[in-house]
Amino acid sequence: FILQSWDPDLAKTAKAWAKKCLFKHNTYLKEPGQAHPKFTPVGENLWTGSLSIFTVQRAITSWYDEVSAYNYATNNCRGTCGHYTQIVWATSYKVGCAVHFCPRVAYSSITDAAHFICNYGPAGNYPGHPYEMGAACSDC
Repeated sequence: FILQSWDPDLAKTAKAWAKKCLFKHNTYLKEPGQAHPKFTPVGENLWTGSLSIFTVQRAITSWYDEVSAYNYATNNCRGTCGHYTQIVWATSYKVGCAVHFCPRVAYSSITDAAHFICNYGPAGNYPGHPYEMGAACSDC
């Protein structure tokens, strides 16, 4: 695990996609130069929920809480855990996020929504473990 730092280009991509108010992944993340000048592909997490309950902390915590579905030994999930593995992916060292307020989000039933997206560079969630087992930062 390495500390992630803010990337304004990833945030710009997140904002542009969030403005579309679609509950689906950005279709340009794997296209060279489309989502970021340096990273291809770009990783992405989406959170959409009621505007009245949205906080950045709530969204990121909901992604992290998928840790309970992840089994490091088998590198498998019981249910959904891809948001968790992306946020802890050891080689993803840049992040940019944005929120957009949508009256309606397509591909979901949510109205008056906060549509929050984080993009990660370089992308995680490819074959292999998200990090090496051991003491924190022992291989940084």
